[in-house]
Amino acid sequence: MIYRIKIDIFVDGEDTKAVFEEAKQDRRLVRSKVNILAGGLKSAPDYYKKATTPDVLIVEEVGDDKEMIEDLARLAEVCEPTTKVVIVGHLNDISLYRMLIQQGISEYLLYPINAVQVLETLDSILIDPDEPQVGKVIAFYGARGGVGASTIAQNTAWLLSQKRNDEVALIDTDLAYGTSALSFNVDTRQTLVDAISQTKRLDSALLDRFMVKLDGGMMLLSAPAKLESNIPISIEAIEKVLDLAREMASCVIVDIPHKWSPWIDRVLTDADETVIVATPDLSNFRDVKSIVDSVGKKRGEDSPLTILFNFVDAYKKTQLSQKDFHETLGIKPKALIPFDPALFGVASNNGQMLAQVNKSHKVVEILQDFACEISGWEESVKKQSSDETLMEKFNTWLKS
Repeated sequence: MIYRIKIDIFVDGEDTKAVFEEAKQDRRLVRSKVNILAGGLKSAPDYYKKATTPDVLIVEEVGDDKEMIEDLARLAEVCEPTTKVVIVGHLNDISLYRMLIQQGISEYLLYPINAVQVLETLDSILIDPDEPQVGKVIAFYGARGGVGASTIAQNTAWLLSQKRNDEVALIDTDLAYGTSALSFNVDTRQTLVDAISQTKRLDSALLDRFMVKLDGGMMLLSAPAKLESNIPISIEAIEKVLDLAREMASCVIVDIPHKWSPWIDRVLTDADETVIVATPDLSNFRDVKSIVDSVGKKRGEDSPLTILFNFVDAYKKTQLSQKDFHETLGIKPKALIPFDPALFGVASNNGQMLAQVNKSHKVVEILQDFACEISGWEESVKKQSSDETLMEKFNTWLKS
């Protein structure tokens, strides 16, 4: 979850300040306004006599329980009722903790703390399990052009839409060369250009009108696939579209073209899951490494990139092994998609998805399990009699 909120933090020591400085760099907070101030809990009440309290207020208190209660009473006089308050205290007292929670404090963290603890606390107080959850954004990006990222994205979206009754949205962001409408054999009157060109009036109802409804609860926001429609996409525009789509669908698949711009960097960094599609050769290895060094670093260890190999064994003599990628990049490919030109060619020519051509094909089975795993819907579409991994399924296909 990427938060876009205001957080004020009043610390009382340099060690605590360092913890919050570290937490501030996490991808979940890079879109939030985080202010770290000195003075601890005692300074907060006077500060907010002339300012509005933020979405989340974190205060450190080094005094005893009496001082804490007195300072909190003064803070309550100026604190907005919607502000969530977290206390970092130095007293290990369960009775005090219970009393603070009963009085409306969101959480009490016992000093010393660490950045992981801070981030987990924010997740726990900001995500309401009783409220409808927004959809998961999964971005697909090709390490190089022509590696089949769009095909994988389209089939992943379609398979997920067949898996559950929940809505699945596919957004094709390749304005000049997008293939989604062609791949699903549909005509579209409105496209992504219509959405990003009128973001001021864009809402879920209007976005819904722009989408084509397909079988199985799938929605498609296609690209115009015209050179003259290749207008610049702003970060604000694409974020507005994705935020609305997340409210409309439980899973949002974003097909991103192979080029580089600020909005692409932002989507790849902020997506819940980012899938890099590559073929196992040296040029792809170089480009995957560049993406891992840039985007992977910003996503952090808690949300690593997912690598998928496509066209595996198309060129057996020159391809690199998954071990080569893993030893250098530290990332194992999540799935290996075998090279099968007949299956992919028929699907492309007919405007069909792979499973519509041959639902029992091993490639389809691998993609089904990959789609379920990457989306969090881990049960296989077809119940397996054994606990084969994706890699074992690929090896079974090779032997068949």
